[in-house]
Amino acid sequence: MRTRLLRNNAVASAEGVGCGIDADAQRKNGQWIRRELLLGGLVVPVGLLTAPIGMAAANPADMVTDVASHGERLEQVARTHSFALIDIRADWCAVCHRIEREILAHPAVLQHLEALPLVRVDVTTMDEGNRQLLSHLGASGPPTFFIVDAATGREYDGTRSVGSFSRRDLMRRLRPFIR
Repeated sequence: MRTRLLRNNAVASAEGVGCGIDADAQRKNGQWIRRELLLGGLVVPVGLLTAPIGMAAANPADMVTDVASHGERLEQVARTHSFALIDIRADWCAVCHRIEREILAHPAVLQHLEALPLVRVDVTTMDEGNRQLLSHLGASGPPTFFIVDAATGREYDGTRSVGSFSRRDLMRRLRPFIR
């Protein structure tokens, strides 16, 4: 196939203009051209920002958004587990995304979450159902984490974290409830 280099390093062929970049055109005497390095440096962070983030990509059907769905989810958990970790989160909450990406996705935390299931409370819309659920849980908003008795929904003292926290702090709070 015959190709030729067009303006901005686009490649033209018999099939038309392609979106590829001619590798030889990117180098000038073995050095990357600054424009390509800068553009490449922007592509990677944008790709990371748009990719699903750990548990944020979970099925929306698994999230609870009101008092009724919270009760139903706890009933499901109580069939197989004694305790549950409540995670109050929102899509617009930057700290929530950091917690999901850096803490909840960590292998040691994931291992603990097999024994202590995560009940994800999504308050992204902050509609009336979300506000009633936050009031029911005694929380002002995301991010808030605490451990409850799965059968009764009663929160265990000393397990609540509001705002940012470390993986070690979460592991310390989970350990007494892992059997």
